[in-house]
Amino acid sequence: MSDEQPETPANDEVDTEPEAQLSNTDRILVRLSFWQTILSVVGVFIAVVALYAALTESEAVRRQTAAAVWPFVQLSVADYDTGEVAGFTLSLTNAGVGPALVRSLRLIVDGEPMRDWEQVIAHLDGTIDEHVGRNSIGDRVLSPGHKVDLISVTDPMLARRLQAVVRSSETSLTYCYCSIFAECWLMNSQSQALDPEPTEACPSFGNQAFLN
Repeated sequence: MSDEQPETPANDEVDTEPEAQLSNTDRILVRLSFWQTILSVVGVFIAVVALYAALTESEAVRRQTAAAVWPFVQLSVADYDTGEVAGFTLSLTNAGVGPALVRSLRLIVDGEPMRDWEQVIAHLDGTIDEHVGRNSIGDRVLSPGHKVDLISVTDPMLARRLQAVVRSSETSLTYCYCSIFAECWLMNSQSQALDPEPTEACPSFGNQAFLN
């Protein structure tokens, strides 16, 4: 008998690659599955980019809308003294492009909080008469370009006292106002006139609130 062993294929003739063991149909399915996965990943990426773009655009629109109705309430003092006559006017003007809701005020004169104009005039040894005009500003809406004279005095002696007291470092007016989007700013007469401080809500100032 012959001791010949069955021939085995040479190593280079044995195809051990997984794909070689797949039928043509299986190969097509594997390739389709691969491309479907790629397309799914691309789709998710595009969706994320689109969402980010939408959120960015929405924020930009919100900022543009808020800027279109941005209020800016400025404090101004007008006075004169010719020697024979003198006058004094303290005003708030909305120099912005949107309405301003003035929420609260606090007036400190010579280091003391004032409750109203009567107390201010009494502190300056004056009297309320036809030479003194007053207007309310608290919880009032100022339209763009509108000005309110908080107090106007034509009595020479009282006007000069008011002119002197507003120049004191111990005298200040703090007021808070908001836009129609409930964005609020706090302004102090002793700080920079063009740099109001953003605040989440206007303070009530408690027993130091000025009730004009």
